[in-house]
Amino acid sequence: MTVRTETTAVVELTLAELLPLSDSREWHRAACRGDPHHEAWFPYPSQDFAYAREVCAGCPIRAACGDFAARTGQSGVWGGHEFDRGQLIRP
Repeated sequence: MTVRTETTAVVELTLAELLPLSDSREWHRAACRGDPHHEAWFPYPSQDFAYAREVCAGCPIRAACGDFAARTGQSGVWGGHEFDRGQLIRP
């Protein structure tokens, strides 16, 4: 996700920075929190996302994460599924 700051600088947000944007109070429990493999969470359409799916499989907030992505128009792997602007594209 790209965000413009007050000084018009463009800042790329990481997955860990996006999580607090949710209204959930449970993001601190997310299995992906602090994961150093940022590229795994935003795969190209032809790229497998098995790593992200594996991390999500044991996450205690998996369902809330997917709901958040759908509700707020996120792209990437959320809740073990791949989204494109809030639309589920790969389960």
